[in-house]
Amino acid sequence: MEIVIIGDGKVRFAIAGQLDREGHNVTVIDSNQAVLDKTSNLLDVVGIYGNGATPQTLKEAGADHADLVIAATSKDEINILSCLLAKKMGARHTIARIRTPEYVDSLNYVKEELGLSLDINPELAAAREIRRSLRFTSEIHTSSLAKARLELAEIKVFDHSPLAGKTIMEISKAYKQSVLFCLIERDDDLIIPSGNTLVRANDKLVLTGRTKQLQSFFNELKILKNDPIKEVMIIGGGRITYYLTPMLSELGIAVTIIEKDAEKCLKLVESFPYATIIHGDGTDHELLMSENLEKMDGFVALTDNDEENVMVSMFAAAKGVSHVIPKVNRVELGFIFEKLGLRNAITPKNITANHIVSYVRAMQNSLGSNVESLLKIKDERIEILEFRVRQNCRLIGRPIMEIGFKPGILIAYVTHHGEPKVADGQTKVALGDTVIVISKRKGLSDINDILA
Repeated sequence: MEIVIIGDGKVRFAIAGQLDREGHNVTVIDSNQAVLDKTSNLLDVVGIYGNGATPQTLKEAGADHADLVIAATSKDEINILSCLLAKKMGARHTIARIRTPEYVDSLNYVKEELGLSLDINPELAAAREIRRSLRFTSEIHTSSLAKARLELAEIKVFDHSPLAGKTIMEISKAYKQSVLFCLIERDDDLIIPSGNTLVRANDKLVLTGRTKQLQSFFNELKILKNDPIKEVMIIGGGRITYYLTPMLSELGIAVTIIEKDAEKCLKLVESFPYATIIHGDGTDHELLMSENLEKMDGFVALTDNDEENVMVSMFAAAKGVSHVIPKVNRVELGFIFEKLGLRNAITPKNITANHIVSYVRAMQNSLGSNVESLLKIKDERIEILEFRVRQNCRLIGRPIMEIGFKPGILIAYVTHHGEPKVADGQTKVALGDTVIVISKRKGLSDINDILA
């Protein structure tokens, strides 16, 4: 597909990188020549220097005949204008990054008039992920799946774990929980397990299921506290905090926000009179302790500095806070999270990029069994896709055990009439269902691609 991306930051680079790896023809517009040169050197994309909100630059980039134009600059107004112009010039689809809460609230009224196919909000998406992640402890890394109908959870198997030395079949019989073991990471190997696969100490297990099913399973393993979350401390008063605070308040959670900018504190007080707003440096350990850090059930670090977020989150975890979530923009820091005990880090740009790639894959095959949602894990070596079963699907009406699949493929769930169920050998797929596939193969865009 011909895709034009207008942007000036980390989100744009993440989107361009993923779409480039997907094999699309990507053109990037940027008003910073140095950033543009760096992008062109690292990725196989065409760089256009200029203002993406002008017809001349858009035409030079080919927006007038592009399949998709994505506006992901740091300014909402530029993104809206760029998409409006591109659509008028002939672009088939447009996506705008819109972050300001006031715009987000009113966007539904004007989305069609603006010609937007999709609007993306990294901060709102990150806030939703944080709210979901707070249900589990820092020992369990989680992600939402299938449009939040299911959860994906990863745990490490320690020497004393009751799972060590047992097969997947033995574990399923012993605990009788409706969770699915969909992946085992062992050293550098990624294994899609069968019932006879043996779980070993130091393995990392990736499981899927509904939130209550996973919570019940982890409770049996005694690695999840049953105590409800009552108090959460947030460091940093940026956009994610603006979205997250009312979400937590609606759940009956008391929120304390620490922000070192006095003007931001005043705005926070006006916006959230029900929250406790502290003017101070959230990296000051004495301040954190004076604000009862040790009594907090959750701790979320949302400053603009990755290192500060990691360091202060380590301190919170050391003080016994069970739910610790740092925001980290630099993906290269990911390898140290497990060693530091921080497994639920949030990366807004990756959430956004995954959302867009899922949309692009659906565009590619509008008449077939489209990708409804997409999640990439394990440094993008594993893809978890949700396909919509349409008329051309060759799985319809056949038991899964009778169908031959390509290596590295697992049918995890089949959702029928909105009810997701673990797939087994007798499961049959019907028209209109969605099917969740765990794949070691990249670039699947149609459910028929999984067939041998």
